[in-house]
Amino acid sequence: MSKLSQLKYVRLYNNIISGTIPSDMGKLSQLYNLWLNNNAISGTIPPETGKLSQLNILSLNTNSISGTIPSETGKLSQLTCLQLYNNNIS
Repeated sequence: MSKLSQLKYVRLYNNIISGTIPSDMGKLSQLYNLWLNNNAISGTIPPETGKLSQLNILSLNTNSISGTIPSETGKLSQLTCLQLYNNNIS
């Protein structure tokens, strides 16, 4: 996925996607919207998401994500919508 450096929108919601969010997602420097909600994604939110400087929407709700919100998320100055509900995030 990291070779798709010009990718702006990822909309993979309402599927049965399982596994974890790949850490190389942080290399998608032009990513504006990331919709992975309503899937079966597990694991934690990778700290590399803090490198998505253009990210406006991060929708990860209704998965099986656990752990804490990485502090690097605070670097997302363009973020206007963060949806994390219906997970196991503490």
